[in-house]
Amino acid sequence: MGISEVEVMIGNQAIALGLVEAGIDLAAAYPGTPSSEILPAVTEFKKRLKRDIHIEWSVNERVAMEVAFGAAMAGKKAVCMMKQVGLNVAFPPFIKGREAAIRGGLLIVSCDDPGPQSSQTEQDSRLIGTLFGVPVFDAPSPVEARLLASHAMSYSVMHKIPVILRSTHRVSHAREAICLDNPATEKTARLDDGLKTSGGSRFGIVASGMTYNVIADVLSDLGMEEAVSLYKVVRIFPFSNDLFEFARSIENLLVVEETDEVLEALIGDRTRVFGRKSGHVPRQGELTYDVMRGIVQKVAGELGIPITAFSADTTIEAAISTVSFPQRPPRLCAGCPHRASFYAMRQAFPKAVFPGDIGCYTLGISQGAVDTCLDMGSSVGLAAGFFNTFDQDGASVSILASIGDSTFFHAALPLLYDAVRKGGRFIIIIMDNGTTAMTGMQPTPQSGMRAEGAGDHPIPIEHVVKGLGAEFLKIIDPYDIPGMIRTIREAETHLKQGGKGPAVVIARRPCLLFVKAGKGGLGKPVDLTTDCTGCRRCVDLFGCPGFRFDESEQKVRLDEALCVSCGVCLFVCPQKTKGKGRRAGEFEKTQ
Repeated sequence: MGISEVEVMIGNQAIALGLVEAGIDLAAAYPGTPSSEILPAVTEFKKRLKRDIHIEWSVNERVAMEVAFGAAMAGKKAVCMMKQVGLNVAFPPFIKGREAAIRGGLLIVSCDDPGPQSSQTEQDSRLIGTLFGVPVFDAPSPVEARLLASHAMSYSVMHKIPVILRSTHRVSHAREAICLDNPATEKTARLDDGLKTSGGSRFGIVASGMTYNVIADVLSDLGMEEAVSLYKVVRIFPFSNDLFEFARSIENLLVVEETDEVLEALIGDRTRVFGRKSGHVPRQGELTYDVMRGIVQKVAGELGIPITAFSADTTIEAAISTVSFPQRPPRLCAGCPHRASFYAMRQAFPKAVFPGDIGCYTLGISQGAVDTCLDMGSSVGLAAGFFNTFDQDGASVSILASIGDSTFFHAALPLLYDAVRKGGRFIIIIMDNGTTAMTGMQPTPQSGMRAEGAGDHPIPIEHVVKGLGAEFLKIIDPYDIPGMIRTIREAETHLKQGGKGPAVVIARRPCLLFVKAGKGGLGKPVDLTTDCTGCRRCVDLFGCPGFRFDESEQKVRLDEALCVSCGVCLFVCPQKTKGKGRRAGEFEKTQ
């Protein structure tokens, strides 16, 4: 099917279209919100535009960047894609590669997460590029993101240097109509930056990325278009001489950008600049419409600039305030096998230390089975550090580290090898649900699937674990909670009796979003209400969204819209297990 004249796309799809139109030869990525949709969209546009592009999900961001570097050094146009904290993983090739001679082009698409909404930090890729002298372009909208993808690649090819294209989640996930009649090429993909409104020299605003579009709306609503000179920045670095001259010509300058002081620092003159340093702009968080309207109103008030009275439409807020919503903290999906694993871990050794990791399984904190989380793969390293500390102090403390299958391949292999070589006596629970679930069901090395769907050589986790020298390795279905508890205790016994550590348990069951709901479960509705005594055990220790506690009747009620009939909760309920040889209480002995 050919490309239609106009299509509504999210920003990540628009970036992918611009990349394919720019003639890329290779695309490599590791999934991470808000960047995950770019590579699948490259695959789609490759097919529709009939292009020859090598596309891959790399095992981590460093591999993605090094693969792209290799192609660029060989004369190809290459792109690697990641979220902003993924750039940290890719730092070794990034720092050295900025000085490397490339024959083709190399574009690094780094998607930032102001807030943050789904990241450990809200670090600013613009700042990293600027500090290390790497050109950075800041996309303001999906339409411009498409053009910038092509322009940035052309810039890289022309100057023979790596280039960063930075998006944020409000650009990556915004939707906009994209006109496809005029492809983004070196001739058509021009920068739309510079002075946009001229309101004299008294008050000026500099904005980049999505903040430009938001601040333009704010000025319109406050009737300030003619009172403010507004300058739009797309190329953050190298710093434009035109921007420098504009900043010098303005008596009072407001700088709005997400999330660090990049343009503000480059402009430099603190005596005339309103921004983060002056306290007018928040030092963290998204610069939403309401936030920026408040900033402009405050600065305008201090300068004595009249503004149109603004009255917000609170109709929606008022309507919502009359509706009662149940509180729903972040939780694992109904039927998620990770919930069963966490419950078994907590029941097996309630006083253990539980180092966690990055992914869906970070949510194990609500079940008391994740005590700390640092970065990708860190659960294994943290567990080794805890063991060394306790061992040095003569303390005997159980340590149960949890990590997902994709994260295991991403970052844990060196850590597992190091722990085996040093004999770290702790347990690693590898939660294998067969996919990279949190970021959109991307394939893992174990799945044997490539980015474009073709079959490949699968790499089973157990083969890797054995190859790295682990002595104790068991594989179990986490839905078998009694068996899971026994296996974890067997692993601990192995370590206590002098067995080589660490001990590895693979909890293997497919993600429920990856298979049909209810498959492998009871196949019929679960009845928790009939015998319910109101003990709240299932609510407090298991926390499945498939049921809720009815405060008026002091009983658990099933939510049939969410329950997948997995039946795991029946192992948790004391009434359902009573007299059936699988009493919940039998696994509650403390260490």
